[in-house]
Amino acid sequence: MNKYTYFFFISLVMLLSSCSSDVSDDAVDNNALVIGTYNLTEININVAQDVNEDGVSSNNMLDELECLSGTLVINVDNTWTLDLVDLDITNVTSDFYAIRCGRTNSFTGKWSFQGSSLNLNSTEFGDMALNNSVLTEGISENLPGVLNRKFTKQ
Repeated sequence: MNKYTYFFFISLVMLLSSCSSDVSDDAVDNNALVIGTYNLTEININVAQDVNEDGVSSNNMLDELECLSGTLVINVDNTWTLDLVDLDITNVTSDFYAIRCGRTNSFTGKWSFQGSSLNLNSTEFGDMALNNSVLTEGISENLPGVLNRKFTKQ
């Protein structure tokens, strides 16, 4: 019986040692998913407004102000640039706001991408979630304020 016990333990040790984890050093590079040029397609605010006075209120200020624009470029070398027209919001009455385009600002920096989250490593911008070809930055400002910005890949 000792022979069988010895054989069993030797077999068990060999089996366990052959089942070591097969972690590959060739990790998938997800950075390629986010690299590219994105155009600003939405700036959503808390309360729908009819800024252009066409009789239709919208939460997306790009529907209301033709002067709003933005271009975000995510480069292969982990740098980014963003040219973005500011949205100026001033409270006039309880549910009415004076909303207009502000000046164009240029930003640059280094980025990192983990899972589906793009971090621009900047205090000016929060993390952006990538869903297909759309980057969404959740802002969630109080009234009057911006809920989110969306950039769509060209």
